[in-house]
Amino acid sequence: MRYDAAHLLVDGYSIIYAWPPLRAALRRNLEGARDRLVAALTPIQDATGIRVTIVFDSRHGARVSAGELPAGLDVIFTRKGMTADGCIERLVARASAPEQFLVATNDHAEAAMVRSLGGQIITAEELRDWLDSETGQLRRTVKELRENSHERFLRSNR
Repeated sequence: MRYDAAHLLVDGYSIIYAWPPLRAALRRNLEGARDRLVAALTPIQDATGIRVTIVFDSRHGARVSAGELPAGLDVIFTRKGMTADGCIERLVARASAPEQFLVATNDHAEAAMVRSLGGQIITAEELRDWLDSETGQLRRTVKELRENSHERFLRSNR
């Protein structure tokens, strides 16, 4: 499963509310749910090289405690009075190539606006499927590299 995009914009709270494990984490700890979303999306950036930006409304507090973010993964907290939807729409509208943006959201109004601006849309469920696919591919690649490395080691020590 591949998407033709250079930049994935994620409507953070839309995805957190759509994924049951993150929604459950949200009930316990807002910051923890955000951290789990950041960690969950890292394999997409690692496997594809697509830049990933997660956008959160600042009204819930502006903090992610996941430590240093991986290269190519950013977190934006909107300024006061701006929604994540507005921020995402503005980023797509101002882009010289809006078709290179893939926006992950379950918000139908935001999806319609992003499409009208030339961007692409992916639902929370499609994002989860993509993530599962990329995570599986990363596991297979690591396993193959380990096996190949082990074989080379055995051949070199004969």
